[in-house]
Amino acid sequence: MSVATTNVFDPELYAEGDPSTFGLPLDAYDYLRDEKPCYLHEFNDPMLIDRAWVVSRHDDIWAVDRNSELYAADRGYVNAWKVTPIDPNMGGMPAMLTMDGAKHRAQRGVMSKAFTPGFVKKLEEKFREYAVNIVDRALEKGTFNFVHEIGHAMPMEALGDVLGVPNEDRPNFFGWVDTFAAPFDTRITPSFDHVMEAIGNLMVYAGDLAEIKRANPGDDVLSRIVQAPDIISEDEMLGNVALLASGAAESTRTALSHGMHSMLNNPDQMQWLRERADDIPNTAIQEIVRIASPFTHLVRTATATHEIHGQTIEEGDIVLMLFTSGNFDPRAFDQPRKFDLSRENNPHVSFGRGPHQCLGKHVVTLEMKILLEELLRRTSSIEQVGDISYVKDNYSRGVYDLPVTIKGR
Repeated sequence: MSVATTNVFDPELYAEGDPSTFGLPLDAYDYLRDEKPCYLHEFNDPMLIDRAWVVSRHDDIWAVDRNSELYAADRGYVNAWKVTPIDPNMGGMPAMLTMDGAKHRAQRGVMSKAFTPGFVKKLEEKFREYAVNIVDRALEKGTFNFVHEIGHAMPMEALGDVLGVPNEDRPNFFGWVDTFAAPFDTRITPSFDHVMEAIGNLMVYAGDLAEIKRANPGDDVLSRIVQAPDIISEDEMLGNVALLASGAAESTRTALSHGMHSMLNNPDQMQWLRERADDIPNTAIQEIVRIASPFTHLVRTATATHEIHGQTIEEGDIVLMLFTSGNFDPRAFDQPRKFDLSRENNPHVSFGRGPHQCLGKHVVTLEMKILLEELLRRTSSIEQVGDISYVKDNYSRGVYDLPVTIKGR
């Protein structure tokens, strides 16, 4: 298959990704940005939408993401999947990502109040405790799958605190999230029926937990949501729980796993970060999030007819923002294929750039920083002892397996 004919939405392409290019088809992205910066992609899969206009340049992605009047989020579809748990037009529950305007601002305002300085300070203390325990267990094992033992463990505990999920319920809760986050990978999701069962279980559990929070509210996000019934309905509560759980858990695990793999491939960068492990700089976290690009894309619906790069986009057409391409656009980044933890100019689009940008990005950044500090301070070496394998998906950029051996100081 030539670069010009590569289907950048083929799940197999990401499952079999080249580790030397971060698991991404970077040559195909180069071709699209240079030759077809806006093109009509016809999907041919019963689980996917029929077609979408794909924008692959950084500036175009930024423009679409920021302009909610011309590119609506509330007219159906979140990504290229026909069915998602948070798409009310396709049988799901409404969430912030499927809202625009005043309604979106009101709901975002409710949830953002949970992230007060005092709450974040408590999170920092608990994240440090979790990180210490995670590294303790990893050192005892010595050799393990980084994705499960470290990449998954941290967001499960951290996001459990943010949402207010009791410790004993977290394995089941995040097991359901993992199932519907990767519907194409049979190692994770045996069938579509399995996906629907997981979504149903999550919704029932979230409803039961909401009742507990109404009676005994805390300072977590779910408690904030249930105390604002005039702004966030029961269905919207369920949709937002699914959104926050899947988005935050998957993005953190994916970023940590890709970041560790890139450091293993670039020992100079690993050493650079070790020398700064007492206070890891934000540039390092943002570079990890850039190369990880946890989600390949999101979509919007055009509200009026207009043109992009000479292509006529009709009202009602789907416009797809290919984030993974934008994050490697040389028009926006100096040497985009270089993994540089000291990169200062880093306008990546992994967290979004418009009104729908990631609500918990500061919390995600904090948990990654704390975990990497503990891991690098307390180990003398981290070595890869087997091939990396990726999740088969065209939306989530998950790592399935990254075998490593670590040694303590």
